[in-house]
Amino acid sequence: MKNSFFRRRKILKSANTLDLHPVKNYKDEVDDDGIVRVLIPKVKNDFLKNILTKLNKNVYMKVKFDKYGSEVWKRIDGNRDVNMIVNDITNVFLSELSEADNRTINFIFILYQQGFISFKELIKQE
Repeated sequence: MKNSFFRRRKILKSANTLDLHPVKNYKDEVDDDGIVRVLIPKVKNDFLKNILTKLNKNVYMKVKFDKYGSEVWKRIDGNRDVNMIVNDITNVFLSELSEADNRTINFIFILYQQGFISFKELIKQE
């Protein structure tokens, strides 16, 4: 069972942002250029999934990231904290991005708000 809104909020408020460990909620596919497409299921019901596949419809919505978002997504593995990801992205795109650290942190939290990722610290221990 998921943590309640208030429990998650309490954990996030008390934690240092850079010490959180993001984890992916969805599968992805990477094309030849290194661009990531996140696969979000259209339906959760197995019966409806079977109907969609029999009608030759795609079961997933695909969200395509740009090269910066793709690099961030590839580094989200549950083992690296936000600080390590920010440092990696800053080193890779040092000349291309201004304020790469702030942009990366904002992107990670947008992914969290949209449900693409969660944080290891929020996953309820049973």
